[in-house]
Amino acid sequence: MPPRPYSLVNRLVVGLGLLSVVLSAVAAVALDALFRRNALEARYDVLDAQVIALIATADLDPSGNLAPATLAEARLATPGSGLYAEIRASDGSVTWRSPSTTGSGLALEARPAVGLRQTERVSLSDGTRVLAQSLGVSWETGDGPARTFFLSAAESLEPYYEEVARVRLWLAAGAGLLMLALVTALSLGLRWGLQPLRRLEREIAEVEQGGRELLGAGWPRELSGVTTNLNALLAGERTRLARYRTTLGNLAHSLKTPIAALKAIASSADPGTRSQVEPPLERMQSIVEHQLRRAVLAGAGSTVAAVSVAGPLQDLLGALRKVYRDKSVACELEVPPTLAYPMETGDLLELAGNLLDNAFKYCRARVVLRARSRERADWRRPGLEIEVLDDGPGIPASDRQRVLERGVRVDESVDGQGIGLASARDVAAAYGGSVEVDGGPLGGARVRVLLPGR
Repeated sequence: MPPRPYSLVNRLVVGLGLLSVVLSAVAAVALDALFRRNALEARYDVLDAQVIALIATADLDPSGNLAPATLAEARLATPGSGLYAEIRASDGSVTWRSPSTTGSGLALEARPAVGLRQTERVSLSDGTRVLAQSLGVSWETGDGPARTFFLSAAESLEPYYEEVARVRLWLAAGAGLLMLALVTALSLGLRWGLQPLRRLEREIAEVEQGGRELLGAGWPRELSGVTTNLNALLAGERTRLARYRTTLGNLAHSLKTPIAALKAIASSADPGTRSQVEPPLERMQSIVEHQLRRAVLAGAGSTVAAVSVAGPLQDLLGALRKVYRDKSVACELEVPPTLAYPMETGDLLELAGNLLDNAFKYCRARVVLRARSRERADWRRPGLEIEVLDDGPGIPASDRQRVLERGVRVDESVDGQGIGLASARDVAAAYGGSVEVDGGPLGGARVRVLLPGR
């Protein structure tokens, strides 16, 4: 089974959609990184301001420990507020801690050089993550050497992580909505932009079905060359087909008169000569008639409209009942009334007429004609299947392929020239179809014609 044709619109939408997903993801990651950097820098600024405030309010107490006289931030006085501060001596011992550190288990280890800052991330005893910044300072004692202290401020990172989570959620939602909007816009834009291709497909189908002879006008610049060449091709094909039919018909007609003259001469000859001359002349006559029929075949290469199948077949059966009225044949017609197929009515009658004529000749009392729509994965449209069954003697398996050849007859006791099935095969072949012969459920032959969906 051939693969299903892919959709150009779907491929473009999927490709551009994937590209928009990648770009949106990259943009979301970049925005997330930018937000986190700015948020951390803002916290560094807050901590730096707290350290500067400690320097501004700190002084040595009588015991020589450095401590602030006042608290610049009210949160430093509230335990568990999330903002902490402490001052450590050069040996790492704590000389002062803000009341907010009570029970927190804050333990800072940074010892930056004088005039430098150092940041660190630590966890409190309850697992709270904090960001700390320390500054090394040299403090004049007045009557002794300067002493080194580390002034530190720390802030809980939990609000930061919560804010990052919220921003990421908004970024994900925004990226999703953006991607949905982009894919929708791309899909609508591509469908609108590719409308000329859909119109081209529709008009080509109308040409195939005989609804129009040429493609219309008003095509975009990108398609105008293609449509112009297609119209030239269609016009040329129609001209060549007409020339072929005319030539073939003229040739066949030009041979009819000489053959008729030869038959007249042969009829007046002696019996021995007549028996030798008449069979070849009959053969020549059948060939000429066959070529005349071929000259009027439309075939799959032409653009013909779909015709109703039931009406012509019903009329054909009525005519054959009159021809074979002496046999009292019971003929059954099984054709959906809405069944249609793109072919010339004359070709349909030629095809079915040859099959039914054989069935009426060889049947005992019953003939069945069936026609139905058939679908296959490799057909663009439904095809047509015609079956003719009879209750006659049937055709031996060894002769079923041979009877499709011109001039071959299995039963010489019945009048005929052996061209009916061959003519039906020619009509089917003109439409890209086939004819098969086998045994049927009525006991006689079953001839099955399958015409493809074009």
